[in-house]
Amino acid sequence: MTRKQAVEFLKKHPAKLGRSLGFTLLTDDLHNGWIVDMVTGKDDETLQAHRGSYKTTCVSIALALIMILFPNLTVLFLRKTDPDVKEVVEQVRKILLSPTVRVLVWVIWGVELQLTVSNALEISTNLATGPRGTSQLVAQGVGGSLTGKHFDRVFTDDIVNLQDRTSKAERDRTKAIYQELQNIKN
Repeated sequence: MTRKQAVEFLKKHPAKLGRSLGFTLLTDDLHNGWIVDMVTGKDDETLQAHRGSYKTTCVSIALALIMILFPNLTVLFLRKTDPDVKEVVEQVRKILLSPTVRVLVWVIWGVELQLTVSNALEISTNLATGPRGTSQLVAQGVGGSLTGKHFDRVFTDDIVNLQDRTSKAERDRTKAIYQELQNIKN
């Protein structure tokens, strides 16, 4: 496989990659398009689909692919609470460290993939060569501070929960945080 073929595979067939990693219910018709849009899209988008439709799985794959294909971009991943983001960060970590992805990184970049930052809320790899100190992937709950932070891409997932449904104050707070995301995009 050539570098160009590996890049094309990741950009055009991410659902196939996902299935090879054990996410066997991802489909080419639906999920592949979602992931491609998440990785290569330029506009703000909202994806609404039923519970159990593998939206979060698609986000996890997309986050890993952005880190590989565009390593100097910084990405913020936001969920309702800090504990909520940890499972997604762990899933991204597992995707990056999978033998399949490591081989693809070797073909594309000619280096063995290493995690230079790896904790419950951040991941960065040796592929990133940009001058900024921000990790490639930063995850946090909506209650965390966004002041002074800037990211190239912002992903939200399940930022509304039961408290938003029962409390107008919580709904208003979540809306304000969501609107603030426009100010942190590079």
